[in-house]
Amino acid sequence: MILNKIFPLIMVLCTAGCSVSPRPTTIPAQDAPIRWVGRTLASEQGVEFDWSGTYADILFEGSRLEICLSDTGCNYFNLTVDNEEQPKFQTRGDSMSIVLFDDKTSTEGRHHIRIQKATEGEQGQLTLHSLTVNGRLLDASALKRPRHIEYYGDSLTAGYGTESLSNNETFSIKTENCRYTYATYMARYFDADYNLVAFSGRGMVRNYDDKNPVSDPEQTMSHKALKYFSTGNSPLWDFARSPYRPDAVVIMLSTNDFSTEPHPLREVFEERYRRFITTIREKYRSPELPILCVVHSPHAVEFVREMIDGMEHTAMADVSANVYNNTSDLGASFHPNRHGQMKMAQIIIPAMEQLTQWQQINPIDGMDLLPAEKSK
Repeated sequence: MILNKIFPLIMVLCTAGCSVSPRPTTIPAQDAPIRWVGRTLASEQGVEFDWSGTYADILFEGSRLEICLSDTGCNYFNLTVDNEEQPKFQTRGDSMSIVLFDDKTSTEGRHHIRIQKATEGEQGQLTLHSLTVNGRLLDASALKRPRHIEYYGDSLTAGYGTESLSNNETFSIKTENCRYTYATYMARYFDADYNLVAFSGRGMVRNYDDKNPVSDPEQTMSHKALKYFSTGNSPLWDFARSPYRPDAVVIMLSTNDFSTEPHPLREVFEERYRRFITTIREKYRSPELPILCVVHSPHAVEFVREMIDGMEHTAMADVSANVYNNTSDLGASFHPNRHGQMKMAQIIIPAMEQLTQWQQINPIDGMDLLPAEKSK
C-alpha cells in the first residue's frame, strides 16, 4: 500500500539546506519544473501564494522528496501521492521542512505529488522556497487537464466547514477544506483544472454584517478578486500573463451582500455585478467566455436572473432553497459540509452542461446516491 511508503511528515527549522539526506539535490522553487495552478508570484525567496485551492503538481524519479516553505499564519494542505489521498499536513512559521515522500526501495520509480492549500488566504501567505529530491525532478506540464474553470466566491467556495459534522461547531481551520466544495466536485466531473478566488464574509457590494448597505469597494470581492493575494497590499493579478486561461467562469457571490441588513440597493448590486462580468471577459480578452452565476441568497435570485437576461454566454444556477437538509448536510456555523456541497454541485453541474455543452468525464463518488431532484 502506498500509505506505508509515505514517510511521516517532519517539520524542522531549515538551516543552510533544508535536507540532510544522502545524495540530495536542492532546487529553488522558482526554478523547479512544477506545474502551478492558481495565482502565484515568483520572487528571489521562492513562489508565493495565498488563495484557497492553489495547487502544485510535482513529478520526480527517486526515493525522497522534501520541501522547504514559510507560512505567515497557519494553514492546512491536502496531499496526494500517486493519485492516492494522504492525511493533510499543517504549516506554520518560517523555514519549515516537510518530507512528502520517502521510500528507499523506489530509486527508479516515477511519482506524482500534489500539494494544495486547503485553507483560505486570510489564514496566511505561503512561500515555497525549495525542493530537495533524491533523484531528479521531471517536467509536470503534461499533467494539464483538458479544461480549466475559474471560480469567484466566498466561504461556500473556499470550503468553510466542509469537514465539519455539526452546525453547532464554530469555524476552524481544521475543518475548512476546499477539496470538498461544489467547485472541486464540479471540476473533477468535467476533468478540469481549477482555481479558486474566494474569501469568507465578502460580497460583490457588501460584506457580511457591514453596518452600511455598501462596503468599502476595496474590501469587497469585486476588487479583491483582481489581486495576486487576498490580503495585504497585493499587486493586481496580471491576467494577460496568466499561465492558464479559463474555459468557463463560475461566480458565486451574493450571500454576504444580503445575509444581514441593510441590504444594498438592487440597482447598485446589479451594476457592480454586471461590471464584474464585463471586467473578467475584458481581462481575458474573451467576450464569449461562458460565465455561470450561482445564486445562494434568495434575495438575489430575481436580481441576477433579470440582470443576465439577454446576456450571451451567461447563465444562472439557483441553490438558494431546498438544496440540502438542516442536519447532516450542515457543518460549522450552518455552512454546508461536504454532503451539502455535493448536493449543490448536483444542481450547478447541469447548468454548466447546458451553458457549455460539456459532458461528464469522471464520476463523483457518492453523487449517484443523491436524489435526482433537490433534496428537501
